[in-house]
Amino acid sequence: MRHLPTALVHCLTIAICLTPRGALGGQSLPKGPETFSANAQVLGQDASASAMVTIRIEHYIAESDRKNMLEALRIGGYPGFLPVFRKAPEIGSVEMNGRKVVVRWAHQQATPNEGRTISVVTDGPLFFVGGGSVDSKPRAGFELAILLLDVDSTGVGTGTMAAAARVRPGGPTGVQIDDYSEKPVKLVTVRRAP
Repeated sequence: MRHLPTALVHCLTIAICLTPRGALGGQSLPKGPETFSANAQVLGQDASASAMVTIRIEHYIAESDRKNMLEALRIGGYPGFLPVFRKAPEIGSVEMNGRKVVVRWAHQQATPNEGRTISVVTDGPLFFVGGGSVDSKPRAGFELAILLLDVDSTGVGTGTMAAAARVRPGGPTGVQIDDYSEKPVKLVTVRRAP
């Protein structure tokens, strides 16, 4: 298990924990549905790979569901968080290399440059990367995938992904993200479908 780099942890925890729904400076945010595509670049110690990722968001998470999940994490840790997370409605999907997982968390925050930061959490890992291999064996406890997209007003941008992750209470914002991989997967050429 590796902890995500501090900068990524900070970005993800802000996107997951602290941001209110709504607009920044009057900027209106899309309600969905939206579809994004991205090229995932996986760099292992001795191998590398790339694959297309499709992120479908039917609608963004209800504020009451977001608060319930964060409270469950705060009180019960990861074991308390998972049942609450899995009871939340299906609001989209992420697909990569023929594997499709359900999205139960999709949250967006307006950025000062009229773009958005979008955090997505899936109800299952997409793949395991570690130990120098881009196709490591699954490991219990890493039951989510977490994606963070930074897009401009046209839906173009970049992002990162923890393809097999878990969350726990801790850190400056109350959420610590552990990634199975040695480093996060880069998402390049992120584009919103027209």
